[in-house]
This record gives sequence, structure tokens and C-alpha cells, in this order.
Amino acid sequence: MNQTNATLYELLKKINAAVLGVVSSPSTTLEIALDIRKASESRRALGQMVCVQLKEDGRQILSLGQIVEVETKNRWHEDPSFKGVIKHHGELPHLSGVADNRMATISVQSSFDVTDQRPEVYLLGMSPSTGIPVEIVNNELMNLLVECHKGAITYLGKVYGTDVDLPMWFKHFGLDKDIPDLGAKDAYHIGVFGKTGSGKSVTSALMLLAYARNNKHMNILVLDPQGQFYKEDRDLLPGDGGSLLAEEIQRNGMKFQKYRLIEDVSLPETSVDIFGELLENNGFINDAFGPFYTADKIESMRETIIAYIESRKDHDPKFSLSNEDPFKLLSQMIERFIRVDSGEKDFSKYIKDVYGTKPTQERLHRAIEKARDALKHKQPPYLKKWKDALAMFSGKRQTTIAGICEKITSGNRGNCIVLDLSPSKGEIEKDNLQALFLRLIEKQIVQSGGNLYARDDNANCLIIMDEAHRFISRNSPDERVKELTRQIVDAVRTTRKYGIGHMFITQSLESLDDEIIKQMRIFAFGHGLTMGGELRKVKEIINNQAAVDLYSSFIDPGNSRKFPFMFFGPVSPFSATGAPLFIEIYTRYQDYSDKNPLGHSGRQESDQARK
Repeated sequence: MNQTNATLYELLKKINAAVLGVVSSPSTTLEIALDIRKASESRRALGQMVCVQLKEDGRQILSLGQIVEVETKNRWHEDPSFKGVIKHHGELPHLSGVADNRMATISVQSSFDVTDQRPEVYLLGMSPSTGIPVEIVNNELMNLLVECHKGAITYLGKVYGTDVDLPMWFKHFGLDKDIPDLGAKDAYHIGVFGKTGSGKSVTSALMLLAYARNNKHMNILVLDPQGQFYKEDRDLLPGDGGSLLAEEIQRNGMKFQKYRLIEDVSLPETSVDIFGELLENNGFINDAFGPFYTADKIESMRETIIAYIESRKDHDPKFSLSNEDPFKLLSQMIERFIRVDSGEKDFSKYIKDVYGTKPTQERLHRAIEKARDALKHKQPPYLKKWKDALAMFSGKRQTTIAGICEKITSGNRGNCIVLDLSPSKGEIEKDNLQALFLRLIEKQIVQSGGNLYARDDNANCLIIMDEAHRFISRNSPDERVKELTRQIVDAVRTTRKYGIGHMFITQSLESLDDEIIKQMRIFAFGHGLTMGGELRKVKEIINNQAAVDLYSSFIDPGNSRKFPFMFFGPVSPFSATGAPLFIEIYTRYQDYSDKNPLGHSGRQESDQARK
């Protein structure tokens, strides 16, 4: 706090803030009408953060809000009798412009009791009187209001259309004894939405860094279907192109690790269904036993391979995908497909599970015999694909899915792990296979979080899922995606009590399951969700037509080179009423770095050292 005996109200009066206008009518406790003064008509008003000082129950109150709508009215121009004059002359002498009245709508974001030295959040109980000056909030006033929260504040950008930095906070999901403002005491589910080019990835990366500042309290896992975070695309951190995400995460005090699922992570041996999917997607099934002329027959062959592996596991306790010799296992499987055991007629049960007629069964039998002969005399191309799929179950890899999930949900804080789920050299191309991976990960995370909760502990971790619209949709034609959707819906309902929050990054709001949207606490809307069902969803969430209209007016970042966003939820000291906040994300990473020099715990230690 400012080292003075003056009250906060007295300090606020000394700040030289420009007066934009006065409170008009009608106004409410959540929406204030503003008459703009003649002297301020040439100033930008839309998006401005403004404040009103008033008294209530003997207390000095400061209300802050953003201007979400500006309107010009001139009653002479509205008079039908003057329309003919305007039609011919284009203006009304001495009336056009001169008799204009400019009015604005202020969406109240928060109110503070500033009677004493520390501001206290306050809920207005009476609408403000007309004629009260409305002042433009500047950085000096903003800094004074958040001085007592300084240790918990993060800046992502500036108040929309202004040069005023907007204080925000990204709290971890537990309690914090040292800096209470840092702990939300509950897990949040978050959505970051926007079309391609809206700045969605940049904003998500800065939010990731903001959460990484809680290095002593939480863990972060990034599920990366496209490899954007894994490759540390320099476009993730805006502007200078020289800062890498991993370096900045570590600068904030977190331990950073990244893995490629296809190359570095061992899958559980129980996931035989994923083994079958791998063989289908990398082309092994068609190369070894084809040609297959329909997709359903390839799927039948996949299920046949899975059935064989499951049978081996049931009959041999020592059987293990991680320990089997690839060549030997493949040879044994091919021989069993060809062999006709007692009780079987003409062809093995495995061939009959794929085809139902004798000619087609004969054709598959010959194809398998050909595969056997090729395996005996040379190294056929399909052998490498078999080995690559089996290698994903090897115990010799860097880590396991269970190990990653345990590290993220354990009591040891300060871990940030990026898990790349993207295809490897084009061999795995389908969303349904990535959906299987995600189901496996989500199941393990929920299980690990539940174990921690049973020990009366809190996981305090954030799971970030990029390209979420590809994997979370009840309307998907793929049953695996539908099953993943059901699993994640169940997870977002139950994991908050475990201290596990999810951040979904997606281009489409409409495609996400409604139940997931209902569970979200923080929304970030970038440019582009302004058509049809997307805009209807935005309106359902925001329920403030003026704010939605301002959002719809965002200029395409491709033209403006700015990233405007509408945030909704408990994301700032100035979002107490639940009204949305409008912000322009920093376009230079240096601006973010200058305003946020250290992680929260690092800043605390630095403050203590100065004392």
C-alpha cells in the first residue's frame, strides 16, 4: 500500500482523471447511462474504463465499468418535418452537430468501498444520481486500486481501445496462506474461443504463463493434438518472435517437460484396442492382409487382431505386449489365423469373423498365407509398421501415461508437461485414435485425482486441451469421439472437487457439448463467433445485448493487427458483478514480460528481500 495515513478516497481525489461526462437517466445498479460532455465529444469513448464516485450509507463508493455502447441523438434530425430539408441540404444550419447529444451505456464491472485505506468489494444498493461526474480510469488510478492485490495480479493486455493496462488474476485452485488472493479455493473450467487468426493461441499461451506463475501451488498438463505447444511455435508468444514458451515457463519457476506420445510415452498393456487402432491407421492391416475393399472389413480385421491378443493374454499369464518379440508374435498370430483347430471347419474362426462367404474366406486365407511366406523369406514393409505399433507399449520408453498423470496430480507442485498427440510422419491421421489416447489420459487423471482426494488432499492442476472441438461433440459421427465426450462431461462434473480444472481451446463454441459450457467459470471470446448458432451461444452466456453488440463489432485481427477479447467470469478484481471485460491482448511479448517480471512466489520472495 501507499505509505501514507491518507484514506484511499483522499488519494483517489488527488488523481488527475479526465471527466468524460455525467450520469444520466435511466440508470441502474448494473448499467449506468452517461451523457458525454461537449468537451469530450472528440475523445474515444467505446471500450473506455470509467468510474463514478458516490456515497451510500455514509460510505465512499467507487463504481467502475466499461462503455459498451455510444449513441448520438438529435431530436431535430428525428423530426419528420425536417427530413425534407436534410434531404436537399444535407444538414440543418445551427442544429446539425450543435444540437447533438451523445449518450453512452456503462456496464458496471465492480464497485469498491474506498472509505478506508484498503478497497473492499461492494455491491451497489442504489442507482447513482444524475449529474455525478464520470471519470476516465487511467493507469495511476488502476494501480492504486490494485495495490493491495499486487502479489496476485497478472496483465495480459490493455483495456479495449485504450492505453490502460487491465489487471487480471489467474488463481490456482487451492488455498494460499501467504497471499490469499492467489487461491480460488475451487477448480475452474475455462473456455478460450475464436476463429483462426483471432489470437486464440497467443491468448491461451499467455494464460498458460499466467497460471505458471503459481509455481509453488499447481501443476499444468497441455494436451496438444497438433504439436503447436510441443514445437514451441514462436508465434505463440506475440511480437518479437524470440521468446520460447518453455523458457518463459521455467523463468516463472516451473519445471518444464515435453513428450511425444508416439515416440516417448509407453501405453498401458491393457489398451489392446489402441494397439488395433494403431495397426489400422498406420496401414499395417491393409498391407499385410489386404486388399480390403470396404472400411468395415478393415475394422473387422482389426477386431480379429484384438481378439487374438486378448486370447493370448487370457491363456498365458506371462504374455505381455511390452516384452514380446515383434517378429515372433506376428509369426504366431499369422500361423493361428491360418490354422484350422478342432471344432473349426474349412477356415479358422478368425477368418470367419471377417468374412461370411466361402469365396471371400478363401481369398483372405490366401492373403494371410502370402503374408506368412513374405515374413519367412524377407523383411516385408508391413513388418516395420507392426514393430512401430508394438513399440508404443515398450517399457523402455521415457515415461508412461500413468507416470505423467501421477506427476500432474501429485502433491509435488510446479510441473508443466506438454504431451504432443500429433501424427508421426503421417502414420496416424484420424481424430478417433487421438480420442482414444485422450480417453486413456482423462481416465488416469480422474483416477489419480480421486486417490488424492481420498487422502484429503487437492490435485490443484490445470488440464489444457487444444483443438477441443475435434474431440468433444455429442453430434460427432465417430463413436469414439462420442464416448470421449461423455467421459469428459463426467470429468468436468466431478473433478472440480479434486482440484482439477480444464481449459478448452477451440474454434467453435457451438460444437462443444452444452454440459461442458454450463460447467465453465471463465470464458474468453476472440473475434469471429458472430454468425448463426455461434452468436446465439455467446448471447446465452453473456445475457447483455450491448456487450454482445460490442463483441460483434471487433475488427478482424488480420486487418487491425490487434487481438480483442471479451472475458467473462472471475478473471479480474474488476469483474465482481459478472459483467464482461473487454481487452486487447498485448501484441508484443516484451509488454507482457515487462508488466509481469516474476512468478507470484518469486515476486513475493523479491518483496520480502527488499523489506
